[in-house]
Amino acid sequence: MRRLLILPLLITAVAAAGYLGHTWQQSLRAERPMLEVTFAHIDHRAVNCVECHHNFVDDTGQGLCFDCHKTDPAVNALIEVQFHDLCRGCHLDHQRSGEDGGPVRQCIDCHTADDAP
Repeated sequence: MRRLLILPLLITAVAAAGYLGHTWQQSLRAERPMLEVTFAHIDHRAVNCVECHHNFVDDTGQGLCFDCHKTDPAVNALIEVQFHDLCRGCHLDHQRSGEDGGPVRQCIDCHTADDAP
């Protein structure tokens, strides 16, 4: 009988710890400074703007990507995965098709100051 009483308490405690850990990680992520990213729009003229700028289509804003993807708790936990999948994924697709796909291997290739327009 005691085991039946302890099991729900244990499950609740584990769930609460998981939630608090997730909330703590989100707050750390939101406070952590973003790494600089170089992105030359001029090198991406062949790409339709809405491929990256969904906010023009769904009317969610006109600011920088990081304005929402960094501060909105609903998406800030995914920022690294979202941008790596979007950018690196597109570069890899181009490389697979035999084109010059841009950087994909070294962090420093993208995470540098942005001097290009």
